[in-house]
Amino acid sequence: MSLLVAQEIYKSFGGNKVLQGVSLEVSQGETLGIVGPNGSGKTTLINVLSGVIKPDSGVVVFGGRDITHWRPHRRAKLGIGRTYQITRLFANLTAIENVMIPLHYGSRQEASQERIEEILQMVGLSHKKENYASDLSLAQRKRLELARALALNPKLLLLDEVFAGLNPVAVQEIVSLIQELKNKLGITIVIVEHVLKALSQLADRVVVLAEGRLIFEGKYEDMVKDKEVIKAYLGERYGASA
Repeated sequence: MSLLVAQEIYKSFGGNKVLQGVSLEVSQGETLGIVGPNGSGKTTLINVLSGVIKPDSGVVVFGGRDITHWRPHRRAKLGIGRTYQITRLFANLTAIENVMIPLHYGSRQEASQERIEEILQMVGLSHKKENYASDLSLAQRKRLELARALALNPKLLLLDEVFAGLNPVAVQEIVSLIQELKNKLGITIVIVEHVLKALSQLADRVVVLAEGRLIFEGKYEDMVKDKEVIKAYLGERYGASA
């Protein structure tokens, strides 16, 4: 059963055609990876799915509801959470306070101290709960952003380059965290990512965008052998070994 369906999504900014008829479906419980070169439309697609921007045309359906024209806060309450490549935390608030806001507003759950600490413990930040977001390391800020998304009690989690800027050790730790959260919570995930090693461990299926068009859809192991994907994104180092 498809939890999320995007049909024929078009989006232009001025004369720049960023998305050109992109369609995809995400099944309940699936992790879908989205990859492609810079400027291929990946983040724009995530922004369309989360309601940050509206498509010029096309339809977004979530849980059987047409949400194409819903604003982000309505989608959040319906069960769509997201993170950003550059974290958007309240720098002058503590970790507890950063989680309290979406917990109370987005999910309408009681923002109890116990629930907040439970969420922070899930992402490995219980020991930093009183720290200001501005005092956290990059890896910790990524975890806190993930905690804020989880506070919405999401059915669907949209992750936009969650591994950007992290060293290999931190990347693997976040990979393990996402795997644990998925197994524990049963959430559906769409992840935009350039760190292919991490994606290979997480994604059940991958789609590839290039110049605003979907050029591949299938398994990760098939993607790295696909000639069009190699030409548009992966480069000759993959072509030589495929």
